[in-house]
Formats: sequence, structure tokens, C-alpha cells
Amino acid sequence: MSKPTSFTRRLDLFRFLKQTHASSHYSHSQQLPPISSSSSISTAQTKCQIYVLGNPSADLDSIISAIIYSYFATRVISASPASVTSSSGREGGENILRQYIPLIDLPDVHAGKELARLRPEFVTALRLAVGWDEGRVSGNEYHAENSLENSVLTVADLKERLVELDRTTASSGRGKETEAPNTRNYEEAASKSSNHIADGQKNLNIMMVDWNALPKLPPKGEKRGIEGLSDALPGLKISVVGCIDHHDDEFFVSRESDSHPYDPRCIQTGVGSCTSLVVRELRAQGLWLDDVSCSSDPTTTTMVAETREDQTAIYEAQVAKLAMAAILIDTANMTAKSKVSAVDTAVVAFLEAKIRAGIKAHFRSNPQFATGGADWDRQSFYDAIALVKENSVENLTVQEVLGRDYKEWTETVTTKTTSSGTNSNTTMKLGICCMVKPLSWLVEKCIRESKDVATTPTDTRCTTPLFKYLSSFATEKHLDLVAVMTAFRTPAPKSEFYRELLLYSLNRECLPGVESFEAAAAGELGLEEGVWIGDFALTGGTGDNNGCYKRVWKQIDVSKSRKQVAPLLRGALCGSAD
Repeated sequence: MSKPTSFTRRLDLFRFLKQTHASSHYSHSQQLPPISSSSSISTAQTKCQIYVLGNPSADLDSIISAIIYSYFATRVISASPASVTSSSGREGGENILRQYIPLIDLPDVHAGKELARLRPEFVTALRLAVGWDEGRVSGNEYHAENSLENSVLTVADLKERLVELDRTTASSGRGKETEAPNTRNYEEAASKSSNHIADGQKNLNIMMVDWNALPKLPPKGEKRGIEGLSDALPGLKISVVGCIDHHDDEFFVSRESDSHPYDPRCIQTGVGSCTSLVVRELRAQGLWLDDVSCSSDPTTTTMVAETREDQTAIYEAQVAKLAMAAILIDTANMTAKSKVSAVDTAVVAFLEAKIRAGIKAHFRSNPQFATGGADWDRQSFYDAIALVKENSVENLTVQEVLGRDYKEWTETVTTKTTSSGTNSNTTMKLGICCMVKPLSWLVEKCIRESKDVATTPTDTRCTTPLFKYLSSFATEKHLDLVAVMTAFRTPAPKSEFYRELLLYSLNRECLPGVESFEAAAAGELGLEEGVWIGDFALTGGTGDNNGCYKRVWKQIDVSKSRKQVAPLLRGALCGSAD
């Protein structure tokens, strides 16, 4: 991986996000929009945009990993004439801005009100990351809905822009007149200024974080892509430039360094948070230094060195706090011994040093706020985010609860036909929903929302509404097998941590696989039939004549999360055909 040629000057985290959000309106071959002298982006002749994409669960770790990597990896490089040709047709040998844009993998959710409702823990983490420096921003710029709508980008947002850009480009190609551009219509400005938009728009560079394989797309699962983009733009070409992940290697991203010269391919299991790996890789590549480093940006020459260094320390502390949010949530404030690795421990120490340095710099620049003697309180920081995450599901529908922390896999299963002895391939799709409430809570929520079943909310044994919702969810996602994993704590003072697992198969061909999983996982996960809280009656038993399979277990080994359960299930499905 190439070392940076020059750093971009550090920028307030919130302004960085707003800047990347604004520039993502443009085709990859376009020059940057006019930006102020306070921008972190240095002058370059051309640019290359890379979208940093987390996994489809769009959890805190995925979102924050994408932001942290984008913030520090954005830089100017010197392109080699032999290896690089710019998107605008010019030969290499010039300065190129590699601009990284965080992208949240939500194909049906736009940034703004809906994202704030579905991911309030991210809003809280972002607010706390920049909150102690709120005096620098006026008005209601930190209001949750405004901040997300103007500073982060979802797959739904990007699809809308690319479709509009494609439409505008087509109109321009037919010689139609375009109106003068304004601040709300970057696409039209781009369409008038270049003949290479169409080519640029058809290519999307992706840096993957918190996963390492693009999913197989329906209906046949033969093509991999990004749901919500690849299906909406059939001509879109996706180039994966690298990945950082802590899940099992899917062997999708090339191991050849020539295919990702500027970004790493780092896959390491056993690490509590992907954000920890992101920070480690940034440090290893010299993109995030231990000591504060200031650029020689000519617009800052009138500032004294101490002020520039303090400003950089403040901004890096904001990013460090955001990174800390993801790591602490994934490791229960570094108390989950089965999850915390040496990588997590080292990164947390690095981040806390950055945070404390930023607080000191903030008080030096604003001595009027230093009288309170405020310091970094990791426990309070963690508690605030964890509480919001736990309570966030209360305002969601059942379908939103199931889809909130959801991942899916399509497995190709080879079966042997006994009559002819030949092999045939079939595909099975597995989805796993994770939630921070017990199954008894989900049953009650399904009963309350159900309009078809004449059951009172107090009848918590009736699971008919639950399986109707699960059937609907599975049908919408084209699933053969759906699993629900719960991870929750009981109320204080005991505050004990529990896990539960529910399996529901709607395809008879899955039965050998799920039975194989049950036999293997009973010991490995410590599965015991039943639930931890309340009663749970499997309506109709554990199966029915249509091939449906229903099982519910208490999971004794609470150290095993989806990262361990998913490979077991996937392996059992594939192995069932042997």
C-alpha cells in the first residue's frame, strides 16, 4: 500500500462530513466544488472518489469505521505516469486527490429524520464526539435531523443522485438545454462541464469496512453487488479497492497488492471492533500519527504554531471520541473478556491519549471553560450511548426491529440426484436478525401491533403473530431460513447478560441443515430449549406439514455472537447436501 504523498489539513469532524456529503453530488471525473480556505482538502489537478462502505446491518461499528477511515485516508497522492490515467483522460504524473466518502449501507433509508429514528445511538455518538466543542458552531447545526441530512450519505441517497445524474447526462447528450446551476443542483453543473460524466458515473470505487464480500443479489444469486445500487443502475461497475474487517475471510477481495495499491486488505478475526482495526491500519500507514502534525497550508501561515497544533488536537480528539463509541459498544466498555483483544486495548489507549490531548488544547484555546476541571469520563460516555441503543427499538415497528441489525448470506448448495448420480446446485438464503431485547419482548410487541389476531397483549404465550411477522419478513427478503438472536441485560441490581436464539425455516430443503446445526451447536453454543424471560409457546410445535421448522433456545455460552453463529449455520446448510 502506498504511503501518503501529502496530508490534508485536519478539519472539524462535522465540517469534514458536510464537505464530503456535498462533493458526493459530483461525478468522479469532475473538479471539486468551490470550497473555503478552511477546507481540509488540498488543491489537486483531479480527484478520485472512493466510497467507504460498511456492512448492510449499518450498525455503529460499520458507520463509524467508514467515517474514521474516510477522515484520515483522504489525501493527495502523486500518480505514476506508468500506472495511473486520470478519469478525465489526462495521463498520470499529476497530483490526485483521493477523496474518501463514508457511505451507510441502507438502501431504503435516507439520511435525516428516518436515519435519526432508526440509528439514534449514532446521533448520540456524533453529538458527544463534537459536543464539548459546540461553541464553534452556531445555530441548530447539531440538531439530529439537520446534521444527518447534510453530513452523511446512505445508499438510498447515493442512488437518487446517480439516477438523477444519469438522467441529466442523457438529456445533455441529446443536446437539450440545461438551466443555470444553483446550489441545489450540482448534477446539472457537472453535466455541462464535462463529456466524461457518463463514464465516471458507471464506475464506483468501494473500500469495504466491517465486511469483506459484496452480497449475491436476487433473484438467482449469480451476481454480486450493492443492494439498492446495482439493481437500480444495471450498468454500474463496482471496483473494490480494499477492505478492513474482523469477520471470517470470504475470499472475495483480491490478495494481490497491485489491485489495491493505496488501501489495505486487512482481515483479522478475534478483534472486538472493526473500528479498532481501522485505527490500527491508519496508524501503520502513517495516516494517523501519534503526535499532532500540521500541514503547511498557506492559508494558515498567519496563525502561530501552537494555535494550529491545538486546533489539530481538538479535531483529532473529536474523531477519537467517535471511534471510541464504536469500540466501547462492541466490547461493553472493554469488559467483555471474550471480545476484547490486544488490538482493541492498544487502540483504546491511543484514542484516550488523543482525547485528553484535545481536551487540554480546547481549554488552552478557551480558558473560560477550564474552571470546571472537566475530564474524559469513559464510563459516562459509554452509558449514554448504550442507553440510547437499548431504548431505540421501542419506537420502531416489528419489521424495523427485525431489519435494524440484520445480515444475510446466499449459499450455493450442491446436491446429488440419486437416480442419475449427477450433481445440481441450489441456492439457500439465510438471514440473521439481532436485537437487544428478549424474545418475550418481541412476542408482546408483535401481539400489540397485530391487527389480525384476537389476542390481548397480556397473552404472552401466543407466538402466532410473531411467526406471521417473521414469515412476512422472510418473504420480503427471499429467505429460506431466518434466525433471531437476542442479547440483553436484566434490570439492576443483578444486571445479568443473556442470549437467546430462534430459528425459523420456511423451506423443507433447509431441514437437514438446521438439524445438523442443532446437533453441532448444542455443545458449541450451549443451547438449551426455552427462553430466559417469560413463556414462549411454539404454536403448532417445532415443525409443520409445510416443511416449516421452529426452534427456540437459551444460549448458555454468551461469548458467541453472530460472528460465531453465522459460520456454524452457513456451514451446516452447505454440509447438509453431502
